[in-house]
Amino acid sequence: MGAANDLERMLNLGPISAARLQAVGVRTPDDLRRLGAVAAYVRLKRGFPVETTPIALYQLQGALEGIRWYEVPEPVRAALRAAAEQRL
Repeated sequence: MGAANDLERMLNLGPISAARLQAVGVRTPDDLRRLGAVAAYVRLKRGFPVETTPIALYQLQGALEGIRWYEVPEPVRAALRAAAEQRL
């Protein structure tokens, strides 16, 4: 299986998310783990500015934690948003 399929198998990610991640250089789940949710989100936001919303940030964090994006607690969401805004 290709790396896109590996990303697709992560919780919260599907074929579109996986393709966009690959387009911005996040090719494998290990790449995502190494970068972290914020850095991967920043890459997505720069590569796909209109399509990338804060929900993508929560999806990435959830994928790393193995939880659904909507289960990411609000204090964590706020910290993720603040960290991402500093890098954009």
